[in-house]
Amino acid sequence: MSDIRSGTPLSYTLQEAMIPEGKLQRALSRPRALAGLIAATVLLPLALVLLGLWQGQRGADAEIRFQAERQRLDGLVTELKRQAPQPGRFDPRQQFRSEGKTYVGPLALAQAQSARDHAAHLATLMGWRRLLPPVGVAGGALAAGLSLLVLFAGAILGRLGRASRDSLVRGFSLLRRLLPATLALQILAATASFVAAVAFEAAILFQGRFDGGAMKLLVIAVAAVGAAILVAGSTILGLRRALGAFEPDPLPILGRTVTPAEAPALWRLLDGLADRLGALKPEAVVVGLTEGFFVSAGPAVLEPGGARIEGRILYLPLPHLALMRGDEVAAIIGHELAHYAGDDTTYSQRFLPIYAGVERSLDAVAEGHRGSLGLLGPSFRLGLFVMDRFHLAVRHWSRAREFAADAAGARVTSADASARALLRSGAVAPRIRETLEHASEAPDAAGPDLVAAALDHTIRHGLDDPAAHWQEAQAHPTDTHPPTRERVAALGRTIDADLLGAARAVPPSTALGGLGAYFADPAGLSRAATADFLSVLRARDAAFHAHLEATVAEVGREERVLRAYHRPRGLVLAVSGGLFAIAAAAMALFGVPALPTADSRIVAMVALGLGALLGGAGALVLRRGEPVTLILGPESLRAPGLDRAIPWDDIADLDLALNRSAMVMRLLLPPGASWPQPLPGRHGVKLETKHRIVTLTFGLPRGMKPQDFAALIGRYQDAAQARRLLAETGAGARTSAIAPQSA
Repeated sequence: MSDIRSGTPLSYTLQEAMIPEGKLQRALSRPRALAGLIAATVLLPLALVLLGLWQGQRGADAEIRFQAERQRLDGLVTELKRQAPQPGRFDPRQQFRSEGKTYVGPLALAQAQSARDHAAHLATLMGWRRLLPPVGVAGGALAAGLSLLVLFAGAILGRLGRASRDSLVRGFSLLRRLLPATLALQILAATASFVAAVAFEAAILFQGRFDGGAMKLLVIAVAAVGAAILVAGSTILGLRRALGAFEPDPLPILGRTVTPAEAPALWRLLDGLADRLGALKPEAVVVGLTEGFFVSAGPAVLEPGGARIEGRILYLPLPHLALMRGDEVAAIIGHELAHYAGDDTTYSQRFLPIYAGVERSLDAVAEGHRGSLGLLGPSFRLGLFVMDRFHLAVRHWSRAREFAADAAGARVTSADASARALLRSGAVAPRIRETLEHASEAPDAAGPDLVAAALDHTIRHGLDDPAAHWQEAQAHPTDTHPPTRERVAALGRTIDADLLGAARAVPPSTALGGLGAYFADPAGLSRAATADFLSVLRARDAAFHAHLEATVAEVGREERVLRAYHRPRGLVLAVSGGLFAIAAAAMALFGVPALPTADSRIVAMVALGLGALLGGAGALVLRRGEPVTLILGPESLRAPGLDRAIPWDDIADLDLALNRSAMVMRLLLPPGASWPQPLPGRHGVKLETKHRIVTLTFGLPRGMKPQDFAALIGRYQDAAQARRLLAETGAGARTSAIAPQSA
């Protein structure tokens, strides 16, 4: 909450725990989206169950078939042995036919024995293969059952949460503890079902001739299984970390406390409003120039100085106090104190760890989902569903509490004052923001009293039209605050010309005198608050300047030569080639279990060919050594294939990609930049003159991973930008440092 339009402490206590609204997928309540959710979370695992049942039937049939074939061949071998002629004699009546070929004489017996042994191996393999479908069925059924459990629990807890805030906290607190374990179990079940299904189908490859195509399919199956296990394992580790405790950071407030001695009239007003509302009284009042009205019940740190305060805190912005009428201020403060009466701040503190835990669980699944080829899709959708149910329940209570707090503010003043305060707070905010932004651009030129400056700026330029803001809701992580128009209507007030005119009325030049109704020394307090604000700006300016200098110093003044390091890849290729050669020799000598002799020879020849190919590639890579790929300087980068350096300041855009084991860097140069020309030779350079894109392809430098190289390029780009900012005027650099933080 920043002003009366938000009126709740949740902007502090939930700000760091919320997921961006896009993730929440409010459309889940729509029938079509709900059908998609059920299809992804329930029907997809059930499809794995059906696949497992189908595979189970096929596995049983295959085992029976191969057992029968083994028995048939065993009988045939026995018969051929019985009919075998005396040693040294040839009997053409001894025949064995297999795969369209007929073998005669002693060769018939040898081929029959080989076929019998192969059939025995396949029968054994089919026996083991039959164990996989039950795993797939159990895994899919468990995943579907857990999905139904989470969907049912999320829907019921969401409904109960909208009936009672205590039920909301208790129910989702339980779900927050159980959700990581449930998602982990579901991921394990789905992964086991997927692995069992893939392994079952991969075993079919051993039934026929094990040629190059079968080997490729087997490699693909092994890669898919390995990737699924790796992604599932990393995701489960992330879910385990999601169970950790969450402690919110203290709320930073740019302001200073005011004691009853410094603001006797203000504290009397607070005491009277709290008594009339039956609300707890603030334990600390903080005033400043930024933000709007808000209350908090958590720890806070005051800037500048870093003083820490605890307990119930009420923050009051001095510019708003000067630019708004007394009854409007009273209505706003009554609204804020009503949150203490409704236990909103305590509820928010209980609520934050729950939301943070669910969010971290969802983030862990989302991290694995990106590389899981859809395997973690059901778990990710379930997490989104839980967050959506949670969000809807929170939205219900937040809206209800906002309307209740508005009514409380109207009860201690009037409906007219509360409605006018809602509209006027949006009308004065732009003038205050403009005043502070102007000061942030040039703190040394700012006046000693920014409250007076805000009043002067408002008198000169007038207030914004309140009608332009009545549809706005305060920016909030859950987006639960009703628009101003709805809140005014809930007060029983119509937004008419009279109300808009009163809300837009420019305060008189004597408005600063109204601060005397709250503070013993309003002018001194305004100057002190201004000094606090400007000191923070100057400290941030100095810190930004120091950061720029450190960024420039980080890359140094000397050029850095980067060389491609191909030795590990060459060694891997060479060693792999040697291993394939050894495997080929072993298969040539001893054969391959479960494969006929002819097939074993084919596999051995394929392995030998791969070994020669890999070994030759490794030798070529090792001969290349460590060629220069890039030369990075503080002002520019140079590539061996270009006739000139490219200044960092001339690069309009830069992107990096990993293409197999090589880095691809694309540089976009603006029309005014000098265009390089290619040098003779093969340097991995491509120039697209029409689009002004320079593409450089090179190997990773020694000892660097892709992310390390990207970080290095980023440091040189940051250093060039920092050098440019340092060369600009102090005001320009200060604007870059301060304006985004005060906007």
